[in-house]
Amino acid sequence: MRGKVKIINTNIDLEASQMTREQIIAAATIMVRYDDAEYPEGYEKNLKEGEDGYIEPVYRFEQEIDLGALDRFGVVLS
Repeated sequence: MRGKVKIINTNIDLEASQMTREQIIAAATIMVRYDDAEYPEGYEKNLKEGEDGYIEPVYRFEQEIDLGALDRFGVVLS
């Protein structure tokens, strides 16, 4: 899932939107997927399920704030 910051491209867009600081942070919040599975050195990550040597990914999802998006609009987290 991507944030909704793409609708605001410049500080002028931001001012015209009249978004609050909280709304900007919410729009810059994205869901990030991490793979916590342990793979041996040299593991071929292109293997498909059912192929010899395939290791099932262990996905973990976390919400994170896209700090680059906040920087573009001058929002600083305290």
